Amino acid sequence: MSSNLHGEGKTYAGGWTDEQRQAIVGRGKNMLVSAGAGSGKTRVLVERVLQRITGSPPTGVDRLLVVTFTNAAAAEMKQRLGSSLEKAVQKEPHSAHLRRQLLLLDNASISTVHSFCMDVIKRYHYLRDLNPSFRVMDENEARLLRGDVLEDLLDQLYEQHREGSPFYRLVDACSSSRGDAGLQELIQRVYTFSRSHPWTDDWLERAARFFNIEGNYFSADAGEWVKVLLQDCRVRLEGILERLLEGLRLAREPGGPRPYEQNLEEEAARVESALKASYLSWEQLHNSLGAVFFGRLKSCRNDAVDPVLKEQVARFREECKKELAAIKEELFGRSLREQSAEIGRLAPLTSALVDAVKAFSARYRSAKAEKGVVDFSDLEHHALALLTEESSTPHNIIPSAAALEYRHYFQEVLVDEYQDINEVQDTILGLVSRPEPGGNMFMVGDIRQSIYRFRLAEPELFLQRRIHYSSCNTDGECISLARNFRSRKEILAAVNYIFSQIMDQNVGEINYESADRLLYGASYPPPSEKGPAGPGVDVFLISGSRSDSGPGEHDEEDNDNGTVMADGETAEGEGTAAVEWERAALEGRLIGQQIKKMTGGEGGSPSLIYDRKENRNRPLKFSDIVVLLRSAQNWAPSILEQLRLVGIPAYAELERGYFEATEVEVMLALLKIIDNPYQDVPLAAVLRSPVVGLTAEDLARIRVTAPGRHFYDTLVAYGSRCGPLPETVRDFLDKVQRWQDTARQGSLTELVRQLYSETGYYDLVGGMPAGQQRQANLRALYDRARSYELTSFR
Repeated sequence: MSSNLHGEGKTYAGGWTDEQRQAIVGRGKNMLVSAGAGSGKTRVLVERVLQRITGSPPTGVDRLLVVTFTNAAAAEMKQRLGSSLEKAVQKEPHSAHLRRQLLLLDNASISTVHSFCMDVIKRYHYLRDLNPSFRVMDENEARLLRGDVLEDLLDQLYEQHREGSPFYRLVDACSSSRGDAGLQELIQRVYTFSRSHPWTDDWLERAARFFNIEGNYFSADAGEWVKVLLQDCRVRLEGILERLLEGLRLAREPGGPRPYEQNLEEEAARVESALKASYLSWEQLHNSLGAVFFGRLKSCRNDAVDPVLKEQVARFREECKKELAAIKEELFGRSLREQSAEIGRLAPLTSALVDAVKAFSARYRSAKAEKGVVDFSDLEHHALALLTEESSTPHNIIPSAAALEYRHYFQEVLVDEYQDINEVQDTILGLVSRPEPGGNMFMVGDIRQSIYRFRLAEPELFLQRRIHYSSCNTDGECISLARNFRSRKEILAAVNYIFSQIMDQNVGEINYESADRLLYGASYPPPSEKGPAGPGVDVFLISGSRSDSGPGEHDEEDNDNGTVMADGETAEGEGTAAVEWERAALEGRLIGQQIKKMTGGEGGSPSLIYDRKENRNRPLKFSDIVVLLRSAQNWAPSILEQLRLVGIPAYAELERGYFEATEVEVMLALLKIIDNPYQDVPLAAVLRSPVVGLTAEDLARIRVTAPGRHFYDTLVAYGSRCGPLPETVRDFLDKVQRWQDTARQGSLTELVRQLYSETGYYDLVGGMPAGQQRQANLRALYDRARSYELTSFR
């Protein structure tokens, strides 16, 4: 045992800290490891598994269930374990146990939740008469099938219900003059969300009951709705108070509008009183808000007052006035009785929505069974059904014989990225692990890194366990890995400072307390003279409002204080694509300037960075730099263009990028006119492309021969003429007819391959700039066609 380099705890053999060692060797109860960024959680997880395999008494790797978030993470886990086991075998070549673990590793239960659920279904399908010969749909096929089922269901519901019924009122509330797309989206969203709960029908019924207020009235001091309204008001009052206090601070600065100080103090005191009342009761909040008002500002014409500060304080105060008026109008413009009546009027609509979701669920389930397919949520719910007795209820979950077998077999259940798990998955893992106390679950995650709420993750499950285990160590133990071994002190100080300002129970659902702060655990050498110096984190502000500045006032040279960049927000009223592109270009230019400066461009010396592998400082390279964006799809193309203009090689993975590539758009347009040639835009696109090679003048010459007809009919008529241009048109139309025959008789992949070959387009794009990437895009289109043919929508 040796002392830690940084004086924080101890470091054991292998470089483990106190907390890491505790997470590795702890046994006998459930363990939740709250692991901050860069704290070595994956290394800890792998070491814990290795210790179970090689410890005393040893556990077979097949007796462990390790659940990861992605297939890639599972593959990495197996690779790391394999490397560690090989080293162990080299040290103990005569160990039959270790050699056996290497053989068992490929078939070990190290997988995603869905892969484990599939294993449960394949093994125990007979318990619920499930068909084991199913195929898992990809998201595209599932989306198409859901759309078909929902359209058929809505047609039936329109016939079954009469005008004025709750269902038609729901349709009116969710639809527009263009159709019922809003209603379809709502039904699918509610269905998808309900599937993240173990008992979907029970959750749907509880959601509907939330709107059924007894007696059409809820009291001022009870009821969930009052709590919701009070919480909403409390958050908004906190925002008002913060802005008033910021205005007060500015008023007291040198050059600030000091005459405004008394107004702001009095108004802040009244808002603070109302905020305190929001924690008491509805009636007291109502009375306190009635006493909050904004008086007339005192005159402020002193020449010593900074007009910018004066305008800023006045703007803060005006925003607060508008927000307060909105609160009074929205929450207190009507009595509780009137508001409860409004909620009560929604009850029939929510019941109609729940009925529609249930009907959609039943139809969708039948359609999948008919095709012999399942989606990913089916894997979870089928596994849950097999692991529970049929008599189970949400409040009394009884494990089935299959679950008890898993409990007996698995010595430990280890879960990675636990903060991104949902309630169904948590229930499944609970059924195959031992109950508390004396549980055998080991969970690793970080609530601050939960980014999959849009995928229906439930980070509250992590929070609940952390709170419970922190207060009750008999059921489980909570270990915090706060030391970061990835970043420098300056980075961690900046992260801690920002998070402590913005992260609380209302924003992010957790408070960024002292126990959550990241601690420095690395051992970087001091920055070199040519390396990163100063605070380590710099912030650039680029104004997004054209009215604030004239040409040239956004010049990047005005922002010379940093090297860490992140994209900005769109200014209010500037939501056009052109403005977004311009603002992204501004950031791209700034980023390019800073990268050039750091890499020694324009005759300068490059910054030096510490290379762990080489154990020395070396010059910064382009490949050492990453640019993080809030929305890569929207911002990356413009920023990439700016970087390439200044000679910086850059690459971004854009999911929709290849669909927007010219070569792919041309092929998609060709497929469209093969399906239906009476589509003018795709037809013109193909004719202008190298596939046919007509010019704009050629298209105009063809069009004027029959201005009032469909362009395709005009094209057919023009092809019957004599001359070079009609001959080109005629040849193209003959090919289209032949391709249509292939489309009717053959497969889609055969058609795409034929198009590439007969048009010569695949070879042509290969000779263009970035030809390899263009050909890769066309191959990706072919792969999409092949994947589509594997679905049931051929």
